[in-house]
Amino acid sequence: MLAQQRYDRILELLNKNGIVHNAELVKEMKVSSETVRKDMDALEKQGKLKRVHGGALPVSGKQMQVQKEDYISLEDRNTSHMKEKAAIAAYAAEFVRENQAVGLDYGSTSLVMAKELARRFTSLTVVTNSIQNAVILSECPGFTVILVGGILDKKELSLGNDFSQTLESLHLDILFMSVSGVHPQVGLTDQGLSEARVQKQMCQIADRTVVLADSGKFGKASLVKLCVLNEVDDIITDSAVDEQIKEAVKQTGVSLHVVPAAE
Repeated sequence: MLAQQRYDRILELLNKNGIVHNAELVKEMKVSSETVRKDMDALEKQGKLKRVHGGALPVSGKQMQVQKEDYISLEDRNTSHMKEKAAIAAYAAEFVRENQAVGLDYGSTSLVMAKELARRFTSLTVVTNSIQNAVILSECPGFTVILVGGILDKKELSLGNDFSQTLESLHLDILFMSVSGVHPQVGLTDQGLSEARVQKQMCQIADRTVVLADSGKFGKASLVKLCVLNEVDDIITDSAVDEQIKEAVKQTGVSLHVVPAAE
């Protein structure tokens, strides 16, 4: 592959994903890390991208500031932004039909969604890696609850899964995924490495993936990247989301639903 062909491919991926990673470019173009570094240097000198540690972002003016999302305990998250989370879950429940197979990951928003499903439906199969979700849903006689096995994260009351083949043999009609950060260029991010593997597996087996994220998650990025925004079907948030970020998210091609917070 000639240098200009590599430049074009790097810029193509940057335009598509909003970010490129050196390691991914090495595999994609089958070249050395030194070649990628030189290509990135050349493109930066041409003003076509901005290099960051481990990769590159679009040039200034096209990129949006990334706010670092520090860890907040599950206990605190289970009591914050509750009106917004309730409104998001109520809206999301309209996507579900009786007797469907539904995926839920872990976290505070996922817990609110589990409670909404328990309130509205009589017969669902729910696959989750959250112990607190499983406890709530176990009280529903007509629900089948599949708790994905793995190593217990005591802080998150979740199960991280590097080895189970359970998910490979399942199919989900819809997955509701909660995240720590929603950024137009970085994509969807979360805090747990092993939990992220479960989230990615669930995305692969779901017909539809819906992200539940209150407005406080927008413009932020956490440690673990899950995917770019247009790799999910829908994102549901509340009406306090910043207008600039809202428009930037829409431009990625994902369907963004904005709902007013419950009174």
